Amino acid sequence: MSALKIGLVVDGERLTKQTHDLVQWARSTGDIQVTHLIVQQRPARARRPLWAKILRKSPAELTALLLWRLKDHIEQRQVEALQAYRDSNATFAVDATVPGRIFVNPLVSPSGFVHRFGEGDLERIRQERFDLLLRCGSGILRGDILAAARLGILSFHHGDNRINRGGPPGFWEVYHGWSKTGFVVQRLTEELDGGDVILRGFVPTQRSHLLNCALLYEKSWFHLRALLQRIAAAGALPQPEPHVPYASRLYVAPSARQLARYLLKRAARSLAGRVRQALEHKERWGVCYLKCDWPNAALWRGRRIATPPGRFLADPFVATRGGRTCLFVENYVYRTGKAHISVFELEEPGPKELGIAVEEDFHLSFPFLFEHDGSLFMCPESSAARQIRIYRCVGFPLEWRLECVAMRDVSAVDCMIFCHEGLWWLLANLSYAPPVEQRTELHLFRAADPLSGEWEPHRRNPVLIDPEFARNGGLLRTDGGLVRVCQSEGFGSYGAAANLMRITRLDLDHYTEEAICRITPGFLPGINGTHHMHSDGIYSVWDYKRWERVRPARRRPAARGGITLGPICLPGAGPTQAAG
Repeated sequence: MSALKIGLVVDGERLTKQTHDLVQWARSTGDIQVTHLIVQQRPARARRPLWAKILRKSPAELTALLLWRLKDHIEQRQVEALQAYRDSNATFAVDATVPGRIFVNPLVSPSGFVHRFGEGDLERIRQERFDLLLRCGSGILRGDILAAARLGILSFHHGDNRINRGGPPGFWEVYHGWSKTGFVVQRLTEELDGGDVILRGFVPTQRSHLLNCALLYEKSWFHLRALLQRIAAAGALPQPEPHVPYASRLYVAPSARQLARYLLKRAARSLAGRVRQALEHKERWGVCYLKCDWPNAALWRGRRIATPPGRFLADPFVATRGGRTCLFVENYVYRTGKAHISVFELEEPGPKELGIAVEEDFHLSFPFLFEHDGSLFMCPESSAARQIRIYRCVGFPLEWRLECVAMRDVSAVDCMIFCHEGLWWLLANLSYAPPVEQRTELHLFRAADPLSGEWEPHRRNPVLIDPEFARNGGLLRTDGGLVRVCQSEGFGSYGAAANLMRITRLDLDHYTEEAICRITPGFLPGINGTHHMHSDGIYSVWDYKRWERVRPARRRPAARGGITLGPICLPGAGPTQAAG
């Protein structure tokens, strides 16, 4: 099959960082060729002096412009201070990297937004017989240019076009405090931001507009590459999503009042963070349990396990063997900035702490349990070691040994391993696209044997790109199959709630799930989050968080039943990666 021939519709011969990275990436593939830049030339306009431009604006417009520039000045310095985004605003020359040039003169509407192409320009583009055009510049493209390539024109809309059409990209999600910011890749039609959507994804909304844009652009352009590879392999576009009515307003640039409110909100959040830091307030996790299967659990009846001073407990899993029911939990130590896996035995009088099951020189959490050939295994989160590790229980509940490394050189969290219809499956939250953050993507792998280390990625990876549903929070079983617990993000809040999702289809080509219910933090007074649930059919366990004053306690020797495993010594994950 011949390579997918692509032309880029741009505003000039210097490309943005994202477009330049796409060109460089395409050169390394054998099935994608970016052969031409279609450069939109703008008609020259007489330059007005600055004072004339100012006089043309109303006082409200001038105030909005000044506030916008103030916002950009503050936020750009913060973005550039982060290594991952240091060159996010840079432009690059491509020279011979893209050999062809087609210079066109679009017909621009009086508003300056809509671009149409004349017949001469269209004919020059058609002669190149492009498979696909990518819109990488400005202007709302309309008219016959939409059909000038075999597969049409693909373009981003950086927003969830079911609720947010217009712009500016990434701003209104921060302004309204939405938990996630969407993006779509669409085949353009005449409808503004209402094309045929062939890829949809989300990122966690960041605390500032420009930081939100930086993450949004990096992640969305990374996923565009995977989409182009699928198109090249199939020779056709994926099936688009069904169209639905758009009931929201068209978003436009914010007014002076809205910008002032945005800046005040940012200042208030910053002040609140400084006050909490001064008062030593942290979000502290705790664990509850109840003797019943999970569908019958009334969470307000749950019994709380006392959290040791200077620590928190999170990500509980439960197993019953030999008449003993034990809870395995992340035990995070504030003083060291890392966690180990502790064990509590659940008895009628109350829980009893038994000691440490697994401890390494790096952070461990999310001690997922599964059975295979009559043995009990644990797959705790070990992303700090860049591995997915599996431990075998050799003496329940405290004696464990490292059995195998399922994957190496991966940044994976909250892995869950289970058998379904004769195959073993691994659900993991991975991050291949920089910057590394594992809250957004759900990846699926399969193997004939969970201990073989031979895990094959699913054909549709990532099977989910959404911080509200992607990150794992436990696995439940019912007579009807499997229920995945997933963590739900809040704006600036990790682990705001938990969603229970029934897995409706799982095979070599598909992964689908449907919502059963949402667990919100209303079952205990004063809590502000929950993100995990598990059950072995006898006991059900879950976690919660609340703001508390935390002073790291001195380390005290803990009872040990096993051995400290693992020669690898890497930095711990730290508080941002703790609690699963």
